[in-house]
Amino acid sequence: MKAIMLLLIIVVALPVMAQRSKELSYPPIPVDEKTKLITYEGVGKVDGVSAKDLYAKAIEWVKIYHKNPTEKLRKQDEANGEIEIFARFPIYAYDKKGVKTTSNAGLIQYTMTLQFKDGRYKYVVTNLNLKSQSYQAIDGWFTDKENDTNAENHAYQLKDIDIEINAMIKDMLHKVAAKEDKKGDDW
Repeated sequence: MKAIMLLLIIVVALPVMAQRSKELSYPPIPVDEKTKLITYEGVGKVDGVSAKDLYAKAIEWVKIYHKNPTEKLRKQDEANGEIEIFARFPIYAYDKKGVKTTSNAGLIQYTMTLQFKDGRYKYVVTNLNLKSQSYQAIDGWFTDKENDTNAENHAYQLKDIDIEINAMIKDMLHKVAAKEDKKGDDW
């Protein structure tokens, strides 16, 4: 009888112990050393293109990429070559098996700044937070794992956030650096 009880305890305890020892997998999120905030940034070169033309391409990209672009554009400074975008996107909850559900877990807000000079541009995406009544930075989701009661869900959501931000950056880079089609009578 004792052997059966011991076997039952082991069978029940092993999955629990395995679950606790399961290491959470976080994506390689870029963090600024000075601010300690999640920050995606980069500089692009486009030889022979003026700052004014790069600015115009970026404005066109904002109008196509974002719904309600006038609501998203917080700063449009063509003279100084700067655009600031404040936008958001939804994230979803995950079940115990790690499968994404259709349950909305909130909105992630971010600020994207674009700066332009002749032949080059710079982008910075930062200030990522979970939209709430008060500011809730998501940076703690992977820096304070021990105290995060929703760590497993946050690990999956950080992957989704990283994919979303990188896809947006890739689309912006493609549109801003695109060569213009020369229109004419040659066909």
